[in-house]
Amino acid sequence: MPFALISAILFLMASHIIGTALHHQSAWQRTVATVTDVSPYSETQANGLKTDGINVALAYVANDAPMTWSGKGKDIGLYKAAKGDQMEFYYDPADPSNLDTAAMKGWRGGLLLLAVTGGFTAFYLWFFWSRGRNTPPALPMIASASRVSGASARPTERQRATFGRR
Repeated sequence: MPFALISAILFLMASHIIGTALHHQSAWQRTVATVTDVSPYSETQANGLKTDGINVALAYVANDAPMTWSGKGKDIGLYKAAKGDQMEFYYDPADPSNLDTAAMKGWRGGLLLLAVTGGFTAFYLWFFWSRGRNTPPALPMIASASRVSGASARPTERQRATFGRR
């Protein structure tokens, strides 16, 4: 049951990633933004891990109006940039300040997640279900010498281990 639950969650995650990326590519508008400022930052989380990233400022045109955006690059899917770089973004026509770069690359990650999960699920089903759930045929039971001759009888020869035989 845990495997089925994990598999279902991974399939839903992959479907969400692919669906979001396809929605952004079909319904959102594409624009080219110019990086106007880049500054590195680092954060220390509550558990002590240090996270490095970049703060960016962008200038772009959305709905025929000049726009600017600034904030953490990871919020829009931007992890590397230099001042003056031009990058393609998608923006929401209803809210042009809502940018996304990951939409262009996100479906590949979703497909990879879907392929890996599907392959593992297929292997799991083959290994545990399709190979046949029949138990191997039972070996005939050999009565031990002590049962045949009585409780006080000793076997004449001890059986050696399987791996020690030649």
